[in-house]
Amino acid sequence: MKTRTEKGFSLLEVLIAMLVLAIGVLGMAPMVVLSIEGNNVATDVQQVSALAKQKLEAFEALPTLPAMPYSESETGLLGMYDRTTELIGHASDSTIPDGLCSLRITIDWTDKSGHDRSTTYSTYLED
Repeated sequence: MKTRTEKGFSLLEVLIAMLVLAIGVLGMAPMVVLSIEGNNVATDVQQVSALAKQKLEAFEALPTLPAMPYSESETGLLGMYDRTTELIGHASDSTIPDGLCSLRITIDWTDKSGHDRSTTYSTYLED
C-alpha cells in the first residue's frame, strides 16, 4: 500500500489567512482617508497663499498707493475663493507707525468637505 503525503494548505487555513489579511488592510483605511483630507487642505493652503501673494505683489508694483482707507472685495477667484483687501494708513489708525500702512488680505472659501474656511495675511507697506 502506498501512502499519500500531499503537502499544501487546507481550505480552512486559506480562509483564516485571508481574514487576518483583511483585518490588517482595514486597519490602514483610516490612514488613507486622512492622507486624502490632508492633501485637500494642503491644496487649499497653497492656493490661498498664492492669491494673497498675488495681491501683495500688485500693491508693491504700484508707483503710489491708493487713497486710504482702501477696501476691495473680489469673489469667485479660481472658482471658489473670495478675497477682501484692506489698506489702512496712520491717519486712520494711530497704532500704525507713521510712514507705513497696514495691508490685510482675508480669503474665505468652502472646502471640499463643506466647511467654511478663512485665513488672513497681514503686513506693512511703505506709504
